[in-house]
Amino acid sequence: MTYTAKIVYDNKTLSLNANDGERLMDVLARAGAGIHAPCGGRGVCGKCLVKVDGAFKSTSESPQGYALACKSYISDDITIYVTSESAEILADVSKTNLITDGEKGLGIAIDIGTTTLAAFLMDLASGEVLASETMLNPQRAHGADVVSRIAFSIENSKNAFVLQNEIQHAVSSLTKSLLIKSGKKGEAVSSYSFAGNTAMMHFLTGKSALGLSAAPFTPEYTLGFSSEFFGANAYFGGCISGYVGSDTLSAMLAAEFHTTKKTLLLIDIGTNGEIALVHKGNILCCSCAAGPAFEGAHITSGTGAVKGAIDHAEIIDGKLAYSTIRNFPASGICGSGLIDLTACLIEEGIISPMGRMSEDYHITENVYLAKKDIREIQLAKAAIAAGIDILISESGISESDIDEVLIAGGFGNFINLENACRIGLLPKSLLSKIRPIGNAAGEGARIALVSKEARANLDMIQSRSRYIELAAHPDFADLYADHLPFESLDE
Repeated sequence: MTYTAKIVYDNKTLSLNANDGERLMDVLARAGAGIHAPCGGRGVCGKCLVKVDGAFKSTSESPQGYALACKSYISDDITIYVTSESAEILADVSKTNLITDGEKGLGIAIDIGTTTLAAFLMDLASGEVLASETMLNPQRAHGADVVSRIAFSIENSKNAFVLQNEIQHAVSSLTKSLLIKSGKKGEAVSSYSFAGNTAMMHFLTGKSALGLSAAPFTPEYTLGFSSEFFGANAYFGGCISGYVGSDTLSAMLAAEFHTTKKTLLLIDIGTNGEIALVHKGNILCCSCAAGPAFEGAHITSGTGAVKGAIDHAEIIDGKLAYSTIRNFPASGICGSGLIDLTACLIEEGIISPMGRMSEDYHITENVYLAKKDIREIQLAKAAIAAGIDILISESGISESDIDEVLIAGGFGNFINLENACRIGLLPKSLLSKIRPIGNAAGEGARIALVSKEARANLDMIQSRSRYIELAAHPDFADLYADHLPFESLDE
């Protein structure tokens, strides 16, 4: 039996047929109104709550007139109301003139992040960015992290197709938006360049993510390649390992790892944390599961960088003061706000050096930092800090030998660096050397779009890179444990 499901989303209503017993989350995905589900639809995060009119079946309790989309099922005609989210996504553009191959036409470079996508329409001949556009990754309905999405993709072949279709639909939507925005509507795009973590690139290209699901986490492909895509020529960036992908390679290209004489430490704190260190031309890199907490996953009031998210906090005259994105009423806490809030509560002695809090800390009636959230923050920052220690040790250098610490990604542009050091996320001794570099993965994708030499440089960086599996490193467990506590103020 089929019923009519009306989806009210982005100020428009879409009607479609839904099968009896079909999950609301799957109906929304088919309608292109995918929602945020950090837990991957297991019913434990409660963040896929939607307003509904009509009867439905559910295996989970929800407030009257609402349904948990991952645990509710079609049983009658229904109307589902989805709140549209718009994230503050970094789509900065380097002012540096790019060296191009001189090819005429339009091209699009896209950084496919686990949480967000950033796209750039370029004049291939001049290297000029004609327009930029961002959007939330529609795959968020299948989990906040790549592990959840990999698990979803290998459940059956249909799921793998769903992920590919969602990301390709997003690329199509971005393409149309960029052409309209730039006044190029109706013109053809002749080239694409894609960068993303290894899982995202596998989902985009339709390659199996099975090898990424268990040790030794082997990608189906590693070398960058060109292929036809939407009738255009497309370059798909290579991957260093199962969890260090073409986004990190692109960031290293933008940071000139292939030519620098400096010792550089590059850190991208996204949904998955990647770290790379270049010293005398040799490159070491690693990845760590740090980002989900700072992207809002596993945090009780956590959210992405959306309107109403608390993005900064400080103590003024003994009281907590905070700001929210676009000055909307506080609806949650995003990553930069989480770092500030944690640092403030440590300073006030509300959070102990061991991460204990006597009770949940309320900012508003419904937005608060729960006691259990502190552990998530500790796990995230300890993984990053231990990864940094291991790369420095394996390079045979000390912290003082590092010339610059480059923080890539939008997150790095918005965080308070002093507070990031205060909670132990970044090395306090390197504070004066830390420099945010914006969307380096996106810049690398732009460089690769207009230059075949740049693609050769990506291959060179990849050949010089050695991946270190942190979980298998003999020192990781001890270093990880050492970095779990917060330093006390007298240290």
